[in-house]
Amino acid sequence: MKKKCSGLVLIAALLLVAVSCKKQTDTTFKATDPASYFMPLQTGKYITYRLDSLTFYYYGLNDTVTSYLAKDSVEGPIEDALGRPAWRVVRYLNDTTGNGPWTPAETYMVIPTSSTVEVVENNLHFIKLAYPVTEGSTWNGNSYLSKNPYQDLFLFSATDNINAQLWNFAYQQVNKPFSVNNKMYDSTLSVLEVADSSNVPIVDPSTFASKTYWSDVYAKNIGLIYRRTQLWEYQAPSADGLQSSYKLGFELTLAIIDHN
Repeated sequence: MKKKCSGLVLIAALLLVAVSCKKQTDTTFKATDPASYFMPLQTGKYITYRLDSLTFYYYGLNDTVTSYLAKDSVEGPIEDALGRPAWRVVRYLNDTTGNGPWTPAETYMVIPTSSTVEVVENNLHFIKLAYPVTEGSTWNGNSYLSKNPYQDLFLFSATDNINAQLWNFAYQQVNKPFSVNNKMYDSTLSVLEVADSSNVPIVDPSTFASKTYWSDVYAKNIGLIYRRTQLWEYQAPSADGLQSSYKLGFELTLAIIDHN
């Protein structure tokens, strides 16, 4: 009788293990998966985007939206300055019809590690993804950056509204669907890098205003599918009337169109 009971217990245990394994296999995404799960890299992989860039010219008196097709193509493996395995990615630009030539515009580097995915673009080093990939998980994605990383491009004020120390990246909407250009991507995650503003919307034009916002969305087995960036500040007119109000900085939207 004892042997029979032991056999039943063993069978029940095996069934429990089998059910547990099946549940794990059916899971779309697990927190134990590496961050690179959402940024796969191999030679020849590409993603094509619609890129809309808003820039303020002539001290913010004029602004212009420039639109392109942008193709980010993984060109091959390289090493970073520390000798770590990395990938070289070239961004090609075309007109919005896609009928013009694909012209290389910039090259950036992606460094996947066991716990992070780092990107070096325009000499700016970001930690874009980090382990564990769980809802609400945070990390300092700008730890490699100087205090005011865009000072060579824009003379932001001393208030330093893009202080790198304030950028505490956070995962949101992990393993959730996301729609871009009328196409639904089943398993995605959003990374809110920074969300800070002052006097926005500008209800009092006599007061300084600023907007610092950056959010990325990644789809599993695809990579970055959407980006929204707003980095600008508004300077009020001078009290003596000699200086008009103006904006400086930029906004950018990147939305996936195609990929392989």
